[in-house]
Amino acid sequence: MSRLVKYPIWLSAVLAALLLLLGTCRTLEVHADNIVNIVIDPAHGGTDQGGTSVGGVEFQEKAMTFKLAQYIRLELMKYSGALVNLTRYADYHMTYAERTDYAKKVGADIVISLHFNSSADRTVHGASVCASGLWEYTKPDLGYKVLGELDALGIDTSAGVYTRASETGLMWDAERLADFSGMMRECAYAGIPSISIDHCYLTSYEDLIYYNNDIALKKLAAADARAIAAEYGLTLKKSEGNVDRTNDEPYINGYEDRSFRPSGTITRAEAATMLAKLSDSFDPNAQYSTKLSDVPEWAWYYKYVAYLNSVGFITGDVYGTYRPDDNMSKAEFAILACRYLGLQPSGESGFADCSGHMADGYIAALRVNGYVGGDENGEFHPYDDMIRSSVVMMMNKILDRYPVCSTPKINPFYDIRPDFWAYEHILEAAVAHEVHR
Repeated sequence: MSRLVKYPIWLSAVLAALLLLLGTCRTLEVHADNIVNIVIDPAHGGTDQGGTSVGGVEFQEKAMTFKLAQYIRLELMKYSGALVNLTRYADYHMTYAERTDYAKKVGADIVISLHFNSSADRTVHGASVCASGLWEYTKPDLGYKVLGELDALGIDTSAGVYTRASETGLMWDAERLADFSGMMRECAYAGIPSISIDHCYLTSYEDLIYYNNDIALKKLAAADARAIAAEYGLTLKKSEGNVDRTNDEPYINGYEDRSFRPSGTITRAEAATMLAKLSDSFDPNAQYSTKLSDVPEWAWYYKYVAYLNSVGFITGDVYGTYRPDDNMSKAEFAILACRYLGLQPSGESGFADCSGHMADGYIAALRVNGYVGGDENGEFHPYDDMIRSSVVMMMNKILDRYPVCSTPKINPFYDIRPDFWAYEHILEAAVAHEVHR
């Protein structure tokens, strides 16, 4: 990228003072409530592959930004007051307008677009941050904080924070050119501040060590998270024995007859309801809509399915239906769980009966992270229905309720006993309790 305007330090201070005086800075509102809604935008995706690294095609930019976004999300979850969403939860293409529309729907206070740069000149290296040239939506201070953290990792940050105006005549208003960056431009039109981070050059051998393995990417993610936390005054959650909460609410219910039905199946509607309720950005009082033809507005699960559909967790089949009353298979639940976690499908799971299955990459991602395992024959049984006991075992791990809390819990269900293999896990998932381990 060419750099047309570079912010000097004094201009950053002037902009901050102006924003304070005019009362237009959304950050001030966030500080007042001690909550900031952060949307991480993993650039590229689907047919838009982005750049390719000198380290090989496995370091394609669209995959790198997505993996980095997941790690940033996990890092930011360590801070109090951080609500984090990704613009995409799998490898698919989204337009700038679609990404911005999603950010607006979830109430974004800041959109941070992730990139890795490239150049025909292999000697060009280092990190830079692009900020909006429209002062109402510019965040240079956040950019400087990001570069400060990346500099501490050893990355060359001399390129600094810059702006770039439209080169095609796109206007913000009658007198001002809009931003060159499509994502930044759409965010400004929507009234959302944004920045774009180029973490380093994929085309530079000198920068290869900063992204060519998961340890390196996690360091980048932690650096970005520290900068975001510093900008918005976020503090690390207090923890004792890795527990940063004092109470756990139930995320799955029993039935009116006081049964849990541990060997029963879970329907697609029930799975959607559970994951919607667990999502940070889900608002039970909001109105969500969906065009899925078999999800009627009067159905008890409508708003939950509509929400997951609106954020891209679920999509319809070729007939535009969701089949809410069908049982959810293990493969289908694996896909849904990966999208909830922000895990990208990658590689092969290694399960003998999953080779060639459309969900094999998703199952692989869950297996690598320790969320699923196979049977004694090394099989996963992707076509089998997901049973309720297996759901709570898996979700307890995902939600960091594993091992289960030692707090005594009263069993409200007549059809499970203490000698049942999933007894403690079911109570952990279905009974509200204080957190003690």
